[in-house]
Amino acid sequence: SRPDLVSPGTREKVLAAASVYGFTPNAIARSLKNGHTRALGIVVSDIQNPFYSSVVREVERAAINRGYTCIICNADEDPRGEERALELLLSLRVAGIIHASTGANGAFLRKLQEAGVPLIDIDRASGLKDVDTVLTDNVFGARLAAEHLLDLGHSRVAVVTGPQTLTTGRERLEGFRDALEARGGALVPELTEIANFRESGGYSATLRLLALPERPTALFVANNEMMAGALSALRERSLRVPQDISLISFDDVRWARYVEPPLTVVAQPTEQIGTLAAGLLFERIAGRREPVRYVLKPELVRRASCAPPHVH
Repeated sequence: SRPDLVSPGTREKVLAAASVYGFTPNAIARSLKNGHTRALGIVVSDIQNPFYSSVVREVERAAINRGYTCIICNADEDPRGEERALELLLSLRVAGIIHASTGANGAFLRKLQEAGVPLIDIDRASGLKDVDTVLTDNVFGARLAAEHLLDLGHSRVAVVTGPQTLTTGRERLEGFRDALEARGGALVPELTEIANFRESGGYSATLRLLALPERPTALFVANNEMMAGALSALRERSLRVPQDISLISFDDVRWARYVEPPLTVVAQPTEQIGTLAAGLLFERIAGRREPVRYVLKPELVRRASCAPPHVH
């Protein structure tokens, strides 16, 4: 027990939260005796993002097979929201936590580690030492995207990526830059936009790129939520894909193959991420100590949103 990790306000909310999630006072009493409940905590950074839905589904499947339930919390890309979620999960005595970092709260996460709460990082590295991680090779994936556009003959290629405080934002920009430099090019500041990994960020960043005196002929967008915003901006400007601009996105989601034209994407192995994360967490719960790190390879899925640049 480490009550010092939990604010008084959070402790007051535990019974109410437990009721919502199906716990009873008796279940909490048993957890006090046994050390933890048969529940796993999952903290995602944006519950609207279908990437996390796919990962969580696999975690939940593995948990149910072992007689565990899952408590899913949304940090909403907000450090304070992340901390509240972690406090709640600690209060509910979850057996362990699978966590997509907002890039903050390192000190609080270290306290959880010191208190013996098993933690697994997914998607984004939190920076903790001795923590299990299941990540995608973002540099490799972004390089695949950029190389595909360069192979088609594009030279004026723009990128919309996420915050540079997040490993995913930094690494996807790095892979894009690597591909340009390998072909003798360089990252062009006016064609590089840093947004917030949300639909609103993709929308505003794409509008800025389209307002340039010479707009890009191709655009790489570093996650599916921002791609939704990019598509909205292109529609607003009455631009056709791929005739006026080629598009490629990091993340494959269900709607990507049904929009017109279907989107070329860098697909992450979401099912494998969820399955591996759950497996690592159960190993930690069973007492394994040495950290394990998986970095999975994404793949390029070619559809119809990319074509050679149109010659006017």
